[in-house]
Amino acid sequence: MVSTAFQIFVVSVLASVLIDDFGLSRFELGLIGSLNTAVGAVTAPLSGRVTDRIGPRQSCAVAQLWTGVGFVIMALANSVWVLVLSAIVLGIPQGWGNPATNALIAERVPAGNRGVVTGIKQSGVQLGIFLAGVSLPGLAASIGWRGAMWFYAGLFALFGLLPFALPKHHHELANDAADATVPAAPARPYDMRAVWLIALYAFLMGTGGGAIGRFLALFAEEEGGLSNTTAGLVLAVSGLAGMVARVIAGRLAEHRIAPLPLLAILAAIAAVVCLLLMITLSVGTWLLWIIALLYAVGHAAWNAVAMLAIILGVDRSQAGRASGAVMFGFLGGLAVGSPIAGLVIDATDSYQPVWAGALGLAIASVLVARFAHRAAHTA
Repeated sequence: MVSTAFQIFVVSVLASVLIDDFGLSRFELGLIGSLNTAVGAVTAPLSGRVTDRIGPRQSCAVAQLWTGVGFVIMALANSVWVLVLSAIVLGIPQGWGNPATNALIAERVPAGNRGVVTGIKQSGVQLGIFLAGVSLPGLAASIGWRGAMWFYAGLFALFGLLPFALPKHHHELANDAADATVPAAPARPYDMRAVWLIALYAFLMGTGGGAIGRFLALFAEEEGGLSNTTAGLVLAVSGLAGMVARVIAGRLAEHRIAPLPLLAILAAIAAVVCLLLMITLSVGTWLLWIIALLYAVGHAAWNAVAMLAIILGVDRSQAGRASGAVMFGFLGGLAVGSPIAGLVIDATDSYQPVWAGALGLAIASVLVARFAHRAAHTA
């Protein structure tokens, strides 16, 4: 989960470096990042079906090896077009990560432990944010940003090869022995309306949260007056806190609060984040550290809860494609939100309209989560 989503963190943390190196506008920077997520959104339903067909372990390994290739292309980028190509290539594992890992949990983790394991799994994205914020400024300063891409390309490829050295799980052995002509068990989601409403929720939260996450470090630099290293640390704090938040949220969703009501609560916290961003410059940049912590809860933890809702509510044989539907919404939101936010910032020379727009999306997400809960309850 660290590797498949890592490019969007690279674009965020190294925003000022990429702008200087390629002469990009903020809109173009956001557009490159959105290409990654747009490709992931379009291919997620297909990669979910591939996961259901070839199995989750092989899907996880292939997606990670593909990521290594994508970062090699990014390291070799000598023009904007090659940078765009890397974003397109890396978009496929971006959309594949969640379907593959959700299917893995549905296959191998017993009920009662799935919430915590899903939270740990989803915290991989936040670990990626933390690693990017902590390591990329220093690596870029010492070996250049291209050298940093070579480093992570090798690291991700190495971990992509590890599953092939492990013995097969008993589920895979059973699948190998089974007659391939036997049809899979039909999907039994608690309600398809709820699944698509979760996808809509993911789209809204992805649009607002993606805009904030993509430009938070740049906002801290340009309007807050922080250095690139300190701005990266703000993002790293949100990533580290997000790891903890996703694990706790996953456990809460399985044992304390039902997933869909919890999604509404997390969206309300996301709205608070937007309000605090709107008053940061008048109150003080110290508020960014509080925002980073709350962003980890409101704009990060919901992802683990949404994935758990799919794992618990959909037949195991269909977990990949159902996850792909939700990822289509989430990555579609990321793809739309970032370039629009960049365009608005360039046009108005202010981040305030972006924070206000994200606030409206968070409020809408609260309502959608309530509708999803009602649909599931009715079913």
